[in-house]
Amino acid sequence: MKYFYKAKKNTGETVTGEISAQSHDEAVELIHQLGLVPVHIVPNEALTEIKDKKQRISSKELYVFTRQLSNLLKAGISLMRALQIIADQNDDNSLKWMLQDIIKNIKNGLSFSECLTHYPNIFSSLYIALVHAGEESGNLKEVSQNIAQYLKKQLEVISKVKTAFAYPTLMAVVGAATVYFVLTFVLPRMIGVFESVGQTLPFPTLILVNVSRFLSNIYVFISVFVFFLFITIKQWQSYRQNKYVWLSRLIPLPMVRSLLLKIDLARFARTLMLLMRGGISLTDSLQMAAGVLHHTKIKQKLIIVKEELVAGGSLGVNIKKVKEIPKMMGHLIAIGEESGNLNEVLGEIADIYEQETDDSIKTVTSLLEPLLILVIASFLGFIIFAMLLPIFQMDLLSF
Repeated sequence: MKYFYKAKKNTGETVTGEISAQSHDEAVELIHQLGLVPVHIVPNEALTEIKDKKQRISSKELYVFTRQLSNLLKAGISLMRALQIIADQNDDNSLKWMLQDIIKNIKNGLSFSECLTHYPNIFSSLYIALVHAGEESGNLKEVSQNIAQYLKKQLEVISKVKTAFAYPTLMAVVGAATVYFVLTFVLPRMIGVFESVGQTLPFPTLILVNVSRFLSNIYVFISVFVFFLFITIKQWQSYRQNKYVWLSRLIPLPMVRSLLLKIDLARFARTLMLLMRGGISLTDSLQMAAGVLHHTKIKQKLIIVKEELVAGGSLGVNIKKVKEIPKMMGHLIAIGEESGNLNEVLGEIADIYEQETDDSIKTVTSLLEPLLILVIASFLGFIIFAMLLPIFQMDLLSF
């Protein structure tokens, strides 16, 4: 059996690793033979069990947890006691179980950031890196407060996007349901009237009749339903991992792409600011901040910018070379570097793009609503025209 261990050298340096042993006692003995003092030993199966758990908490729950932790630490309460207080007053079994497991692991010698790595489905690498930086600098209280503010900003952006697109989505669903009802319930009854008269149906009506028969066939309906259900599930999986890319494909309008770019840039600027405030180096911060972007090309080019920084380049100068990023952002970052106020400038950039995001959301939704009305009205208008056309022909023939 393999064991994961955390131990200390004679110099006081902490090391981690894996060792094969038949029992816990044998693992302790083998670690001693390596000249190390074991601090924490756990079977790999236990770690695997923890990592494989599919428990999740929502983004809002994560924000509430971080805010509560920040408030308790700010009040002078120790980390262990703060975690226990949050666990005791929480009714969510998943969160309570997770916090109790974290408390147990901290007692066994793991750091808080190491405990968080056991839950990659809940805590992002960004979150863990910031907590680790806070532990190293002794500013966990301040870092947790910054993380809570960051999560709150992200929730506000997501909430605005969801609220903005809720009504257009409802309109699209209701419109599609109305068209389906007319084609499968109303139209078949009118077809019977036309056929009883023995009238030759005009071409638009024939198209509508064939579509109606196709949709009315139960086996065809089931096949279409299963197909769309499969596509929906696949798209939803993509949506959960990359909401903004999915949305840009669903609504391929230039204004929507511009909106999503602004959301991305605001998120990037705020993330970079947060990481640098946490005491993480600019190069490491840039690499982690690039990871939150959904725009693939910008993400790839920012990795090149990071390499330029390692070689001694300027962030602002190299940012301006990324054509997908507005030049103004590069100029502002360059000014922040020159004045030594890069963190403040990044915060201002995030505020600017978040305000522009609000304005863009209002513009996009104001255009989407009449566009959807026009599309739905066009479908219904064609249906009504095709249904009434045989009646007009009957009147002309009788005349």
